[in-house]
Amino acid sequence: MHCGPRSLRRGGLIVVAAFAAFWPLLGASPAAAAPVSVVSSSPADGSTVATSPASITVTFDQTIGSASSVVITCNGNAVPQPGARTTEDLRSLVVDLSGTPLPRGSCVVGWKVQGLVDAGTNSGTFTFVIQQDTVPTTVPVNTAVPGGTAPVAAAPVTQTGSGTTPDPPKVGGALGLARLLSTLALAALFGSLVLITVAWPEGVEYILTIRFLRYAWLAAFLGTVVTVACMTAQATGKGFTSSLSPTSWFDLAHSTPGKAMLARLVLVAASGWVAIRPERCIDPTTQLPALALPGLAVATMGFSRAGGKLELFGYGAGMLHAVAMAVWLGGLLLLSRVVLAGPGDDDLVHAVRGFSRLVTPAWIATLATGLFQLYRLDSGHLLNTDHGRLLVLKVIVVAAMVFVGVATRQFVHARLARADVMSAPIANKLRRAVGMEAVIGVVVLGITSWMLASPPGNLDASGVSRDNYAYQQRFVDSTGKLDLRLSANPSRVGPNELLVEIVKPKADISQVTIRFDPPPNTTAASVILSVPLSVGGIAHLDQDIGIPLGVAGAWTVTVDLVASVGTFHETAVMNVLADANSAPNVPLTTVTQPIVTSPPGVGTNGTTTTTGSG
Repeated sequence: MHCGPRSLRRGGLIVVAAFAAFWPLLGASPAAAAPVSVVSSSPADGSTVATSPASITVTFDQTIGSASSVVITCNGNAVPQPGARTTEDLRSLVVDLSGTPLPRGSCVVGWKVQGLVDAGTNSGTFTFVIQQDTVPTTVPVNTAVPGGTAPVAAAPVTQTGSGTTPDPPKVGGALGLARLLSTLALAALFGSLVLITVAWPEGVEYILTIRFLRYAWLAAFLGTVVTVACMTAQATGKGFTSSLSPTSWFDLAHSTPGKAMLARLVLVAASGWVAIRPERCIDPTTQLPALALPGLAVATMGFSRAGGKLELFGYGAGMLHAVAMAVWLGGLLLLSRVVLAGPGDDDLVHAVRGFSRLVTPAWIATLATGLFQLYRLDSGHLLNTDHGRLLVLKVIVVAAMVFVGVATRQFVHARLARADVMSAPIANKLRRAVGMEAVIGVVVLGITSWMLASPPGNLDASGVSRDNYAYQQRFVDSTGKLDLRLSANPSRVGPNELLVEIVKPKADISQVTIRFDPPPNTTAASVILSVPLSVGGIAHLDQDIGIPLGVAGAWTVTVDLVASVGTFHETAVMNVLADANSAPNVPLTTVTQPIVTSPPGVGTNGTTTTTGSG
C-alpha cells in the first residue's frame, strides 16, 4: 500500500496537531510564565501570636499543584507536622496544627510549590513568633551531647502512618490491574492495526474485526483512566474516588511518568477516531495519523521509569521496546481471536504469513531493548532486589514465549507455504498455538506491571533522588527487612538539604528518628530529627531550612526505625567539611548492623524518653 506526497503531507499535519495537543503535558510551558509568589499568609509574615495557631495557611497569586510541601522549623529545630493540603481553588496550602501545636519562640515556615502554568519550582519562607507554649501532646527528648557539654537540639517523636501523617491510599492492587488492562488493550489495538495495514487489508470488512478493535479501544481507555486516578491518589494522598476528578489529574504533571500517563490518556482517547472506523488505517489519506495516534500512546510506556544512568537512551529504548512488544502481542491477539476464528479464503493465509514476517524484527527489537534496560536498571542487582528477581522471572517466561513462537512460525512455513485457503484443521491447530503464545505474553505483561511497583537496584527510590548529593548512605539490616537511603547536601558546616527514602519496610512504619552527633570533644549540638514521611516513604528537607551542622569533622549518623516487622538501629559516619568548594562526592555504600530492640520508654542511646500531655 502506497501513500502519495499529498496524503503524507496531510497525514503529517494531523500528527503535528496531535503532538501540539499533548506536548504541554510533557513539560512545555509558556516562556513568559510568571513565578509563583505569596499573596498572604496566616499567621502573617513578621507577626506575633499568643499561642500556636490551629493551622497555617499560605495563599499564592496563581493556581498550584498538590505536589507541594511546607516545612516548619521553630527555634532552629525542624518540627514534625502533617502534610500540607491544597485547597479546592488550588491557590492555598493549609497545614493543620490542631494535633501538633508549635512550641514557643521564633518559627520559620518554608514552602515549595510548582504553579500549573509555570514548569519551574518556586520556594520561599516567612516567619512569626509564638509567645506562649500550647499544652503539648508529646514531650521533647532532652539529653546531653555525648562527649560534649552543649544541649541537644531535639524534636518530638512523631507517629507516622498511624498518627499525624495520613496513611497513603491503598491503591497498589487496583493500579497494577488497571495498568495491565491499559497496556494489554492498547497493544491489541495498535498491533492489530499494524497487521491489518501491512498484511490483511481485507480485515476491516469483517464485523468480528471491527468489534475486536472497538472493544480493545474501550478497554484501553477505561484502563488508562483508572490508572491515572490511581497514580493521582498515590501522588497526592487523596482517596481513589476524589482522584477520579479530571481536575486532580494535573497533579501528575510534576513527574516524567505522570506526564507520560496524561499524554497517553489524551492519545488513547484520540485513537477512538480509528477504532470506530478501522478502514482509516488502510486509506492513504488517513493512514499515517491512524497509526500514529495509537503508536504514540504505546510509546509513552517508555517513560514509565524516570532516572537511572543513561536516562535519555533509556527513554528511547523504552519507547522502542513498547512499540515492538505491541506489534508482537497485538498481532497474536488479532490472529487468535479473529483471523483464526474459523476457516476462510486466501486473505486469512496472507494475514498469517504477513505476521510471520512482521514478528521477527519485533522479536529482535523487543529482546535487544529489554537487555539494554536490564543493564541500565538492574545490572549487579538481579538477585538482591525484588525488581531484579522479577526481571529474572520475566526473562524465563519470555524465553518460553519465543520458543512457542519459533515452533509456530516453523509450522506456518511448512503448512501454509503453498496453501490457498485456510482449512478448518489448520486454523484450529494454529489458533491453539498462537493462543498459547498470546497467553504467555499476557503473563509477561502482568510481571512487567508488577515490576513497576518495585524500585530497580540501579534507580533511586524517588524522583527527588539524584546522584550528586555530597553524602549518600544506604542502611540495610542482615535480614533484608530494612532498606533506607539517606542523602545530604552539601555535607558541610551550616544548613544541609536532607532526603530520606525508605524502600523497606513499605508499610506500618510507626516511628523514624535520625540523629546527627558531632565529633567527640567538640561543643557543637547534636540534631535529632523525627521524620514525618510523605506518601511513598519519602521525606525531604530543603537546604535553606535544612539540618544545621555546627562543626567540621566526622559526625555519627544514627537511624532508628520502628515498624510492624521489627525495630532497627543503624549507624554510619558522615564527613562534614568547612569548605563548600571541597565537599567530596561520597559513593553510596551499605551499612549492616545487628538489630537492637529498645524496650518501651528507653531510647536507643540509653536515655529515657517521656511522653505525656504535660
